[in-house]
Amino acid sequence: MRVIIVTQTFPPRTGGMQSVMSALAKNFSKIIPTYVFPDHNIPKSHAIRSYKIEFNFSKFPKIFRPLIKKIKLKKILKEDDIIICDSWKSLNALPNINNKIVMLAHGQEFLSKSKKNKINKLVKKVSIVISSSNYTKNMFLKICKFPKSKTYVIPPTYEIEDNKIKIQNNSSNKKDLILTTISRLEERKGFLPVIKALKYLIKNKLINNFVWSIYGDGYLKKTIKEQINYYKLNKYIKIKNFVNENSKEKILMNSDLFIMPSYKVENSIEGFGISYIEAAKYSVPSISGVDGGVVDAVIHNETGWNVNTLNQKELENVIFEAINNQTKRNQFGKNARQLFIKKFASDKVLRKFMAAIRNSS
Repeated sequence: MRVIIVTQTFPPRTGGMQSVMSALAKNFSKIIPTYVFPDHNIPKSHAIRSYKIEFNFSKFPKIFRPLIKKIKLKKILKEDDIIICDSWKSLNALPNINNKIVMLAHGQEFLSKSKKNKINKLVKKVSIVISSSNYTKNMFLKICKFPKSKTYVIPPTYEIEDNKIKIQNNSSNKKDLILTTISRLEERKGFLPVIKALKYLIKNKLINNFVWSIYGDGYLKKTIKEQINYYKLNKYIKIKNFVNENSKEKILMNSDLFIMPSYKVENSIEGFGISYIEAAKYSVPSISGVDGGVVDAVIHNETGWNVNTLNQKELENVIFEAINNQTKRNQFGKNARQLFIKKFASDKVLRKFMAAIRNSS
């Protein structure tokens, strides 16, 4: 038996799905022969090339890639191979086969109703669907005629290991609270409403003892900087470059609050929110939004706060409490860490993934 991963999202390109697919490939390669069919070449110097993964690249224009993959797959597939597709789009690259096919479902790829018929036609090939969150599962089942019993919810935290780190709570020793966001800089992450809320709270002398560091890049970067300058918040808000995994660990270890109250913008929505779980690993509570799958990642009044980002008064109240109530913030951080160990650590979700495959007929 082998695992064949057919994907349009993979390193060295960056993003949540790229991390999910690379984590699955790495973990499966440790226990079973693993083949990956990505959409692009991967330099030999890239870290993932050190794993026992057989790569089959498609150096062709986008329009031809599904056909080329289909031809290649038809030549190498064996009856007991398990195929994992990163989304319904990758099903286009599969030949007519009787293999077990696992399709991942994340969220916004199902927001476009115009593709409903095409998606339903393709998912007939699928054995099981693994959704990132309950929100994603419900969205998928609304538009697809697929058995509910073959649709699983497994958080996509395959890369976040529980490596028994020692958490040190040093909030009381700091001059300023450290607020952190590590994310693509785009509208739905909630940056602009948070900046406006912080301005109100500072102006009314409700908060002043914090620094918010934003790590990332994206199309909204210029607008964020302009808003910071407009509200004269340069003392409190710092824009920094995107960070690698080693730097991310140090940043989160020193953070008091992760803030990313994402919300739906047109056909863009958070299917889960891996960033919140990365923070939870280090006992950092989060402020999330209420749209999409984030409510699976951040449990309101237990591991953080879910807030209607576009309700300015509600957002202001939540930020005020999160900054000023150290007791609640510390308790939420401890709760987040415990929930991570119990539910989101990579060994837990991979075990669920394997069980779902075994249970599929």
